[in-house]
Amino acid sequence: MSTPELRRPTASLVAWLVRQDLLRGPFLFTDYWAGVLRFSGAVPREHEELGLVDRALFRLGLDRPDLEVPRLRYYLLLFVIGPFLIPFRAFRRMGKYRIRFRRRVGEEIRDRLRDFRLHLEPTGAGRVSVGKRGVRLAEGILDPYLVPGFASHFYAAYKLPLAAMTAIVLVGILAPVLAAAGWLDEVGSHLTLLGFPALTLLLYVLYRDWITCIIGALPVLVGAYLYRVAGPAPDGDWSRFFLALGGLLALYLIIDWFFMPRPVPPVLMLYTRRGPGHPYPREGDAPYWLEGEAYWVWRYLMLTPGEVNKFWEKDWERVDLWIRADGESAGSLEWVVTDAHYRELWVPYARLGSAQSLGRCTREAIEAARTEQPGIWLLEVDADVAFHAPFFRVVSFLPDEGRVPARQVGHIFRALWKHAKDDEKDAALEALERVEVRERVDLLEDVPELIAHLAAKKMLSQPWRYWRYPLGANRRREIRAYETGDPPGPPLASDPALQIKSEGFT
Repeated sequence: MSTPELRRPTASLVAWLVRQDLLRGPFLFTDYWAGVLRFSGAVPREHEELGLVDRALFRLGLDRPDLEVPRLRYYLLLFVIGPFLIPFRAFRRMGKYRIRFRRRVGEEIRDRLRDFRLHLEPTGAGRVSVGKRGVRLAEGILDPYLVPGFASHFYAAYKLPLAAMTAIVLVGILAPVLAAAGWLDEVGSHLTLLGFPALTLLLYVLYRDWITCIIGALPVLVGAYLYRVAGPAPDGDWSRFFLALGGLLALYLIIDWFFMPRPVPPVLMLYTRRGPGHPYPREGDAPYWLEGEAYWVWRYLMLTPGEVNKFWEKDWERVDLWIRADGESAGSLEWVVTDAHYRELWVPYARLGSAQSLGRCTREAIEAARTEQPGIWLLEVDADVAFHAPFFRVVSFLPDEGRVPARQVGHIFRALWKHAKDDEKDAALEALERVEVRERVDLLEDVPELIAHLAAKKMLSQPWRYWRYPLGANRRREIRAYETGDPPGPPLASDPALQIKSEGFT
């Protein structure tokens, strides 16, 4: 009997990532914040001794790689012909980041990472065994390429300049038309005052983000000023006005260049709940709410070259898709993980949409895994313009029909009217205060007092049910000359007493 062949990615998004050598992994799971902040004792010592993980290399090449900003020509191309390229895969190649090191050094980083890739051995029926360096990490789990996960950051990266371009195009079209009709000089100021709120409301219907809509509609007001300063020449030449609008578009390009997030190629990792591949030496750090024994974790990062309030600092955000790899539920998306203020938020799949739609997607994914018919989980991720915090619009399971599903314009437009959020925010705020009384700990102590309340409301509006590092992963305990009692050890990353949104918390 011949050995079953490992199913390779087909004509899906993952196949494209593999062909472009963008997908990194699979690797053994390592804790994101422990790697980024260089926590000691957060990875089992035997994992590093056996050569299964390398925290320093993983941080450099996976968790927060040192990347360069895309070149300006990609942005110019994106906003000149970008809207016409949405149906084509070439659109997804624009605006990507690359490792900042020179090419030979960058290739060396990738080569060294390849040494840590796990070996997948097919066992038939869409299942694989996973091992590395003589260590068997998982047996008979789902082939990760059969039902992968993809987090699309289309709206996070492009919604503001696309909104602004909408306003600029409208101004560029309406100004000459109204001038030719003789209305612009007579009622132009009134149209401007009415046009700005009208366009803001129209953009809100599309994007459901007031900051995006207000900033995106500003070209209506600026356009009125440009008409007075650089309006048409006496001979009816509008070239100066159109050039001024082009300069306004260039200004939005610069803003987008520095302050809008861009996706980074994903990382595929194996998480096992127990056994030699379990990543946490202390059980109190592991997410105890997981029901499966093995998960494929698809990690997607967004990089913003500069924060709004600190333009000299890069800002990172991440989204993890946890796909069940064992048991009868193999192929189902169970959790989506993101961050807020150094806290790891765990959003259950059931909170990402209607029960009917989510149930249908789960059934299709499990059936695809059982019958070995490839499909892909597609999550549309948006981000706050000011703080870049990710939030989720819509999740779908799409059968692999031989084309890249994220290129389907219909799916992108359907996501405009979706936004997963938590309607029980007040109860969570009360629970947050209750923890301070019972546990004598302020969970948001590391957040500046000026924005603490706003940050709490923003964080609690996300539909998560559990969190890790509820005290903030970046909180460091100061060493003092005198101590009150015995010095406490590091707090548990998954302390059950601090799960303010979990079921049964009172």
